[in-house]
Amino acid sequence: MSTLTVAKKDYHDAIRSRELWVLMALFVLFLPVVALYDVTSGTSVDDGLPIGTLFSMVFVMTVLAPVTALLVSIKSIVRERRLGTIKFLLAFPYTRGEVYVGKFLGRLAVFATAVLVGYVPAFLILFFGISDFAVGPFVGMLVVILFFGLIFVVVGYAASALTTSETVASVAGFALFFLVYSWQSVFSLLNWWLGLVDGNAETFIHRFGLTAVSEDIVNAVASIWDSDIDSASVAVSNGGDVPFYLQHWFAFVVLGVWIGLPLALGYWRFRRAEL
Repeated sequence: MSTLTVAKKDYHDAIRSRELWVLMALFVLFLPVVALYDVTSGTSVDDGLPIGTLFSMVFVMTVLAPVTALLVSIKSIVRERRLGTIKFLLAFPYTRGEVYVGKFLGRLAVFATAVLVGYVPAFLILFFGISDFAVGPFVGMLVVILFFGLIFVVVGYAASALTTSETVASVAGFALFFLVYSWQSVFSLLNWWLGLVDGNAETFIHRFGLTAVSEDIVNAVASIWDSDIDSASVAVSNGGDVPFYLQHWFAFVVLGVWIGLPLALGYWRFRRAEL
């Protein structure tokens, strides 16, 4: 109960941020506004989704959602440490673990609110405006965007817990943002230089990149309603048997590593920090 109390307080504090309202406006601009334009202008539809809406969803998934997730989480702890409000919160009968988990859940709820403010109206517009609207893929994209955002909420929150400076937290968070997106390029360069691994081991490490994780999650979710989707990409399988750790569903395990490891490091630091 204490964890939920902290989460509710943090949610109500964060939802009033002017920065967040600007980001919500961008979600509205890129989702329901584009969807309304597609419906009223008769934009061509590809597999049940208008082209304009599809491109907007890709932009939201790859840029807007991650940036929003970082902005709502990256100063959540470090700013309260600087202002001293975290000490006031811990004066109540809450453990540090309850505060840490509660604030994380609050920031995650703030991010989900920002996404849904754009997604729910867009869904209704397309559902009633397009006769062959593909509900499954649209909802599947929402699931993927929420997973994407979850990764970056975790990254920003962990950076906030691990540092004592808002500037350092911001730099660390956005540095990790670029690392996640350039993971495959960075690892390929290091592997070419040092000759670390090859074969399936190399492919496995590549799959920790956000591009690979997102592709596999999309395919895993889409396979729920499309039985023609293979258990692994052609690039991985080459028509042969695929190890379990290279199949699409294993992306959820990789996602768990991206989520669990930073959260654990952040909690370890927060529990020992002088506040």
